[in-house]
Amino acid sequence: MQAVAQGARGTHGSAGVQGLSAGSVARADGALVHAFSVDVEDWYHDGGAVGGILDSRVERNTLQLIDVLAASAARGTFFFLGEVVERFPSLARRVAAAGHEIGSHGYHHRAVMQMTRAEFRADVLRSLRVIEDATGQRVDGYRAPYFSIKAGVRWPIEILAEAGLRYDASVLAIDRPPGLELVCPRAPFRHANGLWEIPVAVVRLLYFWHLPLASGAGLRLLPRRLFDRTVRVFERDVGAGVFYLHPWELDPDAPTARGRGRWVLRVGRRGLAERLESLVRERRFAPIIDVFPALHR
Repeated sequence: MQAVAQGARGTHGSAGVQGLSAGSVARADGALVHAFSVDVEDWYHDGGAVGGILDSRVERNTLQLIDVLAASAARGTFFFLGEVVERFPSLARRVAAAGHEIGSHGYHHRAVMQMTRAEFRADVLRSLRVIEDATGQRVDGYRAPYFSIKAGVRWPIEILAEAGLRYDASVLAIDRPPGLELVCPRAPFRHANGLWEIPVAVVRLLYFWHLPLASGAGLRLLPRRLFDRTVRVFERDVGAGVFYLHPWELDPDAPTARGRGRWVLRVGRRGLAERLESLVRERRFAPIIDVFPALHR
């Protein structure tokens, strides 16, 4: 499969680090178009479980999410776990048919740094094979579970480029609490091997505190006025941003995997659908591959 990925899918040449935010798209009225993204995983994946769970809720939650987006003509990038696509291939096809970009979230929901290089390569390639077989579409983007590719760690980026992907969306501009230090640009940039990095929007609170709150967590936890204010500051300072959430965040009745501090994952779920509906009415959203045209070059 690796040889196929390098040949049929294409590889990336060498390139220096450069910005992409100036190339993001805008509406006819000049307003920014942001990228919307979804990590398509079931409620139990975030706790580290791999398969074998009978109470799957990912299909109903993802279908609810695409209905919310469709009501405002919003589209996004859905990073599917290969494991989910293998179990629900028709779900991936329905999301693609609704006009959304399909990306890879890996095959199993495992942190990259818990895998060897060979295991990571096998996981990525297996996910690409499963997703592309189910949808009949090329996969251009990847997001690691837990955003577990760290700034400055080169080998996962090398493997993703070898697999023929156009971009990664895994590296956080902060990689340790409390978010006082930025470790990479908040705007998209290009790795030395040519792979684009499209980070999620890390917003600034209190002039010095940076957090990835252009997200389901931000919508669930922040007062709406504060959320809107931080997004406006990001738009002024950076430009178009990448928002993200998980289907299980829309589901107040879904269980939560056990673990210290995981109660916060349940806070605000009942109001999230309404807040999301308001967000996609007020701002325009499109898939990552459409928001940043330089990805096609």
